[in-house]
Amino acid sequence: MISLRVMLFSLVIVALLMTILIINSRSNLFVPEQVMVRPLDTVAVLPPPPPPPSVSQPMPEQPLSIDLRFQGEGPRLTLSKVKINLAKPKLDKPTVSDFSPEFTPQSSAIDLSGFSLNELDQQPRLMTPLGIEFTPKMKGAGIKQVKVKLHVVIDQNGQVHLKKIIKNPYPELTSAIKKLTKRARFSAPERQGKPVRAEFIWPLVLKES
Repeated sequence: MISLRVMLFSLVIVALLMTILIINSRSNLFVPEQVMVRPLDTVAVLPPPPPPPSVSQPMPEQPLSIDLRFQGEGPRLTLSKVKINLAKPKLDKPTVSDFSPEFTPQSSAIDLSGFSLNELDQQPRLMTPLGIEFTPKMKGAGIKQVKVKLHVVIDQNGQVHLKKIIKNPYPELTSAIKKLTKRARFSAPERQGKPVRAEFIWPLVLKES
């Protein structure tokens, strides 16, 4: 009887232990899981730096080469002959009367820097002959002499300085008239016994030499 009681008691204890274990295991199933929440530190995130500017690399300069060689004979120019008929101008023979250079007080109308003829002790005398060559055109027209008027200044040495050609009916003689005045020489103008400059209008008849 005692051994039976012991066995029953043992079975009861084992059954209690099993029941406790089952209850504990079920209670663990219904326990909610614990989640740990940690505060996060706020960190300011800076924007990324801008990309560096793109640097365009210069292209290497290539020497410019020009080929000047060409094939063929090149362009041809055709020149046509043009005939121009020029009529020979007719020059009327001017009426020329005998006229010789005269130095009068009235001929000194222009008085700029020199003394007029009526202010001199005496009128200057021409010391050199006057010769001029007419152009072939004038010779062909039969012109023998030309009347001109020159505005001149005679310095203290008697040299003639041409200031202006007042009258010249043939402009082609202008160059020859300038050469003629450079060669011409007068006696030195004097005033109260001293050499001075004289300025006057020189009427002149040019004859072909």
